[in-house]
Amino acid sequence: MQQVFRQPARFVLALTLCGVCSVFPIAALTSSATGQAPKLSAASAILMEAQTGKVLYALHPDIPFPPASLTKMMTLELALDAIENGKLRWNQEVVPVKPAWDTSMPPRSSLMFLGPNQRLTVRTLLTGLIVDSGNDAAYEVAYLVAGSVPAFAKMMNEQAKSMGFPEMHFVEPSGLSSKNRITAKEYAQFCRAFIRLHPDSLANIFAVKKFTYPKPKNLTNGSKAKPIVQYNRNLLLWDYPGTDGFKTGYIDQSGYNMAVTAKRNGMRLIAVVLGVHGDGKISGIHLRAQEEERLLGYGFSNYTKVLPIYSKPGPIRIWKGASPFVTVEPYRTPAVVVPKSEKDKLKVTVEVDRNVLAPVYTGDTLGKLVFMLGNKKVREIPLVAQSNVARSGLPKRVFDSIVLFARGVFGLPAAKAASPPPPASASALAGAAAS
Repeated sequence: MQQVFRQPARFVLALTLCGVCSVFPIAALTSSATGQAPKLSAASAILMEAQTGKVLYALHPDIPFPPASLTKMMTLELALDAIENGKLRWNQEVVPVKPAWDTSMPPRSSLMFLGPNQRLTVRTLLTGLIVDSGNDAAYEVAYLVAGSVPAFAKMMNEQAKSMGFPEMHFVEPSGLSSKNRITAKEYAQFCRAFIRLHPDSLANIFAVKKFTYPKPKNLTNGSKAKPIVQYNRNLLLWDYPGTDGFKTGYIDQSGYNMAVTAKRNGMRLIAVVLGVHGDGKISGIHLRAQEEERLLGYGFSNYTKVLPIYSKPGPIRIWKGASPFVTVEPYRTPAVVVPKSEKDKLKVTVEVDRNVLAPVYTGDTLGKLVFMLGNKKVREIPLVAQSNVARSGLPKRVFDSIVLFARGVFGLPAAKAASPPPPASASALAGAAAS
């Protein structure tokens, strides 16, 4: 929840936010460009590389915390799912319901300024949800998708569970309630999954710096409401090159929260800070941006993403199969994040199952790539089958059984069944995208 005053003072908001960006340029804030991890005032924080999920920095990352308006990313997640499932359309016209009008929101709410005698598209609604951080927009999404706030909150919790985030819990869609809960670690993983599932949302929603609503086309029945210009609360969009998301949040019970992503030199980082408070010299709004900038600066200055060269494994022998061989490929992009000073020490070992019994199904695990930094294992990526191999007819199965028996007599490795595919939850798959 951001502090926004109702009319007649509400037009001060645009000037205030614009002034914030010009008076406190984020680029002028201290950056962590050395090998030392930054010292933060946040109660909880994490820095993560988006593709691999490697944690580069963590400060009490598992503490449950009220997310405030970071909640709206889960609200957006369900809205985008509804669009992809055909329940909603981007250009669908919406008439705001009374429980979602700005006048129905609590004092000090951040608002899109929905009200009577208005109509807008789903695209406009979702832009106002993120850029304006509209609590009214969040409630409108809840009614639009689920018919009520309790029903939508249930969907939010089901979605969190299905994506592999057991600590996430929501009671409403805006972040107004301190009973909403996240952890920095799970939220960063959620952001990874969000990018994979909705990559266009970065440029089309999160990176939008300025938003005006309502416009004349949004007004009906002779309404004379004036347009209100608001600016994205993510200050790093203006002054930290490569930033293109995500979200800020504030309620009294949590302090100032922020989740940010930026991409440089082919590496995308995600940083989350929770529980930032002003120190008397700098406001919480600017301190959270400063701490995000420090985290990103530390990550980009000290780490690099490497795509190592390795010998591609040949076809895997399949016994008692309709086909004698199957090819394998890495389950995820074979990338690893390492300190820049140690990248030349990185080695890759290819381990494959050479004797596998049919049947084999596409996606079955038949080996792995092992990334070593000196004597330390830093990542494993499964090698998975690229096609199905059914069991052969009886004559070939009998022949292969005789061959396998003879191999056993001479002490050669026995054949074994293929391992199941890697887990397919959104959190597990988040690293599959080359973002």
